[in-house]
This record gives sequence, structure tokens and C-alpha cells, in this order.
Amino acid sequence: MKPAINPPPSEETSHTQYMAACLFALEPSIESLLAAALKSGWKREYVLLAIMAVAAKDSEETGLLPGPLHS
Repeated sequence: MKPAINPPPSEETSHTQYMAACLFALEPSIESLLAAALKSGWKREYVLLAIMAVAAKDSEETGLLPGPLHS
């Protein structure tokens, strides 16, 4: 069964190439999420901020960020 999004590169890549591949794979899903939220009546800036908040929270919980982004 084909994955819902493109998998990461199978060969060794640089950090920049890996990030570019990840962005390319995720962008359609994020755009679809944004479009669905806008269609439901949410304001664009709030949807984008919510997506960023979820990403920041996940980064904080997984140790990718050193601590809270707010006090």
C-alpha cells in the first residue's frame, strides 16, 4: 500500500536536502488542512498560528527545543 505522503529519501542526504524533501512531502497535506479549516470558517492567521503552536509544543515535548517559547 502506498503511503499517504512521500517517504524520506532512501539514500544519504544532507540536512538541507532532507529538509527540502520533507517540506515537499508535507506541503500538500498542510495546504489541504489549511483549505479545510478556511472552508469551515476559521480565519487564516489563526489556523497558521495554531499549526505553529502544535509544532512548537511537539518540538518542546520531544526535546527539539530547549524550553517553553513563552513565560
